Amino acid sequence: MVAALGDPTRRRVFFTVREAGELMGKDDVAEAVGITRRLAGFHLDKLVEQGFLRAEFQRRTGRTGPGAGRPAKLYALAESEEDSRLNVKHYDLLAELLLKAMSDRSGEDPQEVLERVGYEFGRELGEAERQAGRSPSYATTTDAVTGVVGVLTRFGFGATESEGGGFTARMCPFEEMAKVDPQRVCGLDRAIWRGVLSAFNPDATLAGARSMAQGDAACGALVVEDEES
Repeated sequence: MVAALGDPTRRRVFFTVREAGELMGKDDVAEAVGITRRLAGFHLDKLVEQGFLRAEFQRRTGRTGPGAGRPAKLYALAESEEDSRLNVKHYDLLAELLLKAMSDRSGEDPQEVLERVGYEFGRELGEAERQAGRSPSYATTTDAVTGVVGVLTRFGFGATESEGGGFTARMCPFEEMAKVDPQRVCGLDRAIWRGVLSAFNPDATLAGARSMAQGDAACGALVVEDEES
């Protein structure tokens, strides 16, 4: 997972194809992500190698026979990814984020460093969603909740919108480790949530965060306007 999705551009390519729900060509992905066709093809083929995407050849013009041109190489979500769309575990990503935090030499509190790393990662996920055209920046609080739910669900949190302007996360991509060290891992989760939210609405923040690993009935939080903004 780290090799395939550790690169921010590759994550954007993956989420673009995953969200489309249909075959996409290199030109489609390049335009949606804002990169060159050659770079899009490079990341698409790497994702096929890793088993995240599948590729097939089709003629989009509908023409056949001589003069019809070469079939285009098109990409879609791999069947294995369709089956695991919601319940995804990312322990390799957790290890990557922990190692990144451990390499920090700023002298800050270790938990604050870890949460900063998580926030930056969440921000990258949200920005990738926005740049792919699936959600506007500076959205209303309600729209921001919808955007956060979409990103978190695709990344293994199984999120749904809840009453009162918030969301509930039915799953956790770091579930087993959260049971072992809830303070550290749940703090990382919430930092990722805040980072994703900041990409959609920088004037919003989380309130009343809940964690099953810390004894709450469910994980989740409310999304509210930041009074300090």
